[in-house]
Amino acid sequence: PAASAISYAKRKMALSAKSSLRVASTSRTARPSVLVKAATRPLWLPETKAPAHLNGTLPGDSGFDPLGLGQDPERLKWYAEAEKTNGRWAMMGVVGCLGQELLGVPVKWYEAGAAQYDLPVVAQVPLLFLIMGFLETKRFIGWKETGSSGFINSFPFDPVGFS
Repeated sequence: PAASAISYAKRKMALSAKSSLRVASTSRTARPSVLVKAATRPLWLPETKAPAHLNGTLPGDSGFDPLGLGQDPERLKWYAEAEKTNGRWAMMGVVGCLGQELLGVPVKWYEAGAAQYDLPVVAQVPLLFLIMGFLETKRFIGWKETGSSGFINSFPFDPVGFS
């Protein structure tokens, strides 16, 4: 009984692997290569068809683009880069929250918005717009020139040499 259950599981895994892989060839003389395609990928709404420009090649592509914002391939690349930037900011935020707890900073991160600072909020907002507008404009210009995200004039931004 245990051996038949194992062989059944192996057959089932082999069948599911075959259904999610497609063989594609670039030319008739080239050796066929295996491409992982999202033919059976989960979509944001079951029983729907994904838009043609969302073909499953992007990470996290679940076929959701109701406004058609990603139809232009260049804009879609920018949106993918912007999502990576958003994720990096979120990871830095988590490190900041945990670091604040570990270091014992008196104002907790969830109370920082209600704290009183030397500069009133009315003065902080225009400064925020100016600084972030400058940084985002530099990032966009650098991305248009190099195709990668960066910081001011460093593209790609890799201060510790991970790339």
